[in-house]
Amino acid sequence: MIYLFDTNAITDLLRAHPEMVERVREHQDAHTLCLCQPIDYEIQRGLRWRAAEAQYRRYLNDIRPRFQWVSLADADWLLAGEFWAKTRSQGKQLSDIDLLIAALAIRLDSIIISNDGDFDTLPVLRENWRNP
Repeated sequence: MIYLFDTNAITDLLRAHPEMVERVREHQDAHTLCLCQPIDYEIQRGLRWRAAEAQYRRYLNDIRPRFQWVSLADADWLLAGEFWAKTRSQGKQLSDIDLLIAALAIRLDSIIISNDGDFDTLPVLRENWRNP
């Protein structure tokens, strides 16, 4: 199985949230855990903004290397645009980052690891590993 991590899931790892740490341990050998540019961007900008140097180093040296890097493709951007138009016409405004993650998850046939319920309005699978 392929799991694509959202920003809040990576943040949980940075904060050593017990359930998230345990679930990653359980899955890291038998499954593919993925990270993509939009999430890396959100994590790095947040840590830099808060001047959280120790967490920044931990992210770069300990957490990020545990994940397989997945790049966005042109088709992901196009599908994210379709999602934006559809959800917007339904009166919902999702973040561009979430739309890109959803498009990437569809291409990879993966499950998004997130506690963000916004993904539930999109045709993707989501699991919340924060709760036991």
